[in-house]
Amino acid sequence: MKEPSGSTRAQCRQQWLERVDLALRTDGLQVAAQLAQQALAEGVEDASLMNLAASALYRERRFDEATQLLKHARSLAPRDPDVLNSLGICLRALGRTEEALQVYEAALRIDPGMAPAHFNRGAVLNELNDIGAARAAYERAADLNERYAEPLAALASLDAKAGDAVSARALGARALALAPSNVAARLAMASAELQQGDFAAAAERLSALRQDSSLTPVNRSIVLSLTGDLHDAESRPSEAFSAYAASNAELRNVNAPRFEAPRMTTALEQTRQLIGWFDAADPEPWREEAAVRPRAADPKAHVFLVGFPRSGTTLLENVLAAHSEVVSLEEKDCLASVAAPYLTPEGLQRLARINPGEAARKRDAYWSCVREHGVEPRGRVFVDKMPLSSGLLPIVAKLFPGARVLFARRDPRDVVLSCFRRRFGMNASMYQLLTLEGAAAYYDAIMKLSAIYRELLPLPLLEVRYESLVDDFETTVTSVSKFLGIGWEQAMLDFAANARRRDISTPSAAQVVRGLNRAGQGAWRRYREQMAPVLPLLEPWVRRFGYEPS
Repeated sequence: MKEPSGSTRAQCRQQWLERVDLALRTDGLQVAAQLAQQALAEGVEDASLMNLAASALYRERRFDEATQLLKHARSLAPRDPDVLNSLGICLRALGRTEEALQVYEAALRIDPGMAPAHFNRGAVLNELNDIGAARAAYERAADLNERYAEPLAALASLDAKAGDAVSARALGARALALAPSNVAARLAMASAELQQGDFAAAAERLSALRQDSSLTPVNRSIVLSLTGDLHDAESRPSEAFSAYAASNAELRNVNAPRFEAPRMTTALEQTRQLIGWFDAADPEPWREEAAVRPRAADPKAHVFLVGFPRSGTTLLENVLAAHSEVVSLEEKDCLASVAAPYLTPEGLQRLARINPGEAARKRDAYWSCVREHGVEPRGRVFVDKMPLSSGLLPIVAKLFPGARVLFARRDPRDVVLSCFRRRFGMNASMYQLLTLEGAAAYYDAIMKLSAIYRELLPLPLLEVRYESLVDDFETTVTSVSKFLGIGWEQAMLDFAANARRRDISTPSAAQVVRGLNRAGQGAWRRYREQMAPVLPLLEPWVRRFGYEPS
């Protein structure tokens, strides 16, 4: 039997292209994608057909298969921006965000006016906590296509998270005028309405969203979390707690395969392993302070702002960032990337007696990461704010022996409740916070490990109590400033204005831009009944830190 001739293959390909094009115009994307799959099964090689077929695989959540198909399409048409944009979408679905970002940027080099690629690039940047760059990408997409609802909805979401409810509602309304069912815009509007105290509007919007069967599990989680915020504002703690628990259950179902896979070590287990290792370790190597030769590119002072999520680190970081001598890196995990090889028994033994050459290479990698995030520490007081770097202080001690540590402290009961209620970008540590028991156990483990480090490591450390920062601001900030070797500046008092000009990526953003407030102090008391199972675990820390017993 003869192989089809080149002309026959070309004719077959053209016939399929015409058939798929007609289906796309008359029957829609789904039918066209099914026809594209048939064409590929018959041996037709065409990048546009592969792109359509990949869309069908994507809808079936067959992300790996869609990615492989699109990589083949890219090999056939390396300068097709539509193929690159689709490939970026699939890579992002697989959690390969850095690769997705590179693919979107390749698409935009070919077609700088491709609004969907700008929008999708913004979504990845948002996941990577580069909020300023994400905002710029969304704005570019909206400018390129004034009828494009998605970037307007994304901008509304950013503004709602940042506490700018007026702008969030305006942008959300524009998005909904173009696409009334847009979920991101509806969620942003509900959040903004809650912030403005328009509870009736928020309740109506959230009720409609809860009945929307098209919601993804992540969006259902957000709806439930906002419903919890609504019930909390209405002084209905039991219903609020149930909504938060249901919200977190949705996220657990989505993320369990990533963080509870067989033989995977959880963040809690790793912390407990570190506790056991340091309990048994020879203390002498850890008490030796290494000598590091100063360099011209060094900061004036190097500060690690640590503690536990929701302990006031974002508030303190923004206060310090308002100072003229301070630059800060807000939750960009440069330390973890150099720390990873040392978080095993063998790695810790090597770290205890790390040689100067290896330490210098690790420092260089850290500073390169800092500068890649657009922060220049040279000659400034540099603040690296990452709450859970409290678990990495041995790496700080061995690589940065001149560094200073600010340890944020807050009532453990408020911390654990707030961690349970708030939404974080998901990673192994944040996964621990999706149950109240998990959050309390992780808090307990991090505090035990931190206490061991405080006794063991030669790091200058100052505890900063959140309640003192709120209740006696100038005295507390003056003490912190003295510890860091800087003077008091009036701008630190007006930190909220500075915070509004920054792109804060943490759940605390909306609170910080409102300035000092006591709304969160003692919030756990409203949920005493729901928190009863974890109070005995937290009580030793409550007493140790000087808070009123439960």
